[in-house]
Amino acid sequence: MTMQVTDSFIWEGKEWVFLRADDIYTLFDPEKFGLHPKAPDTACWKGFVITFRVSDNQLYMDKLEVYCEDGVYPLINGVPPRKGYMFTYEDINLKLDYSGTIIISQDMMDSYVGRAFTGPHSYRKTYELKFEHGILTESRDTSGTYSGF
Repeated sequence: MTMQVTDSFIWEGKEWVFLRADDIYTLFDPEKFGLHPKAPDTACWKGFVITFRVSDNQLYMDKLEVYCEDGVYPLINGVPPRKGYMFTYEDINLKLDYSGTIIISQDMMDSYVGRAFTGPHSYRKTYELKFEHGILTESRDTSGTYSGF
C-alpha cells in the first residue's frame, strides 16, 4: 500500500499534520464548491489535499490541491486554480464554520514512516483543537495518550 499524502494544518506559526475531524464533510465537502475529486494516483485516494490555518482563533482553508476527472474547477472564494498535475487554489482565505474537534500532530515516530495509514498513535506530538462555528475555543496537548492498533 502507498502512504497517503497528508493534509497540513498551520497553528501558532507551525506546520502540523491534520489527522482527523469529528465530521470531515462538515469541515470541507468538495461537492459544495462544485468539485468532484477523483484519485489522481494511489497516494491520494480522496483526490484532494488541503492546508488549514488558524489565525486569530479563526479556522480557514488556506490552500487546496485537487484533481477532478471532469475538468471542472470553479472559483473558490473568488480564487481561480493554477493548472498543474493537481489544480492548486492558493491563498483561498476561506473562513470555515466548523464545530467539532480536530486532531493535529507533529514528529512521526520512525517505526511508522512509510506505512500506508497512520494515526495519532504514530506521532510524538498531538493536539486536539475544539472549534465552535470556526472559532478555536480550546486546545489540549494529547501527546502520548493514543495507543496503536
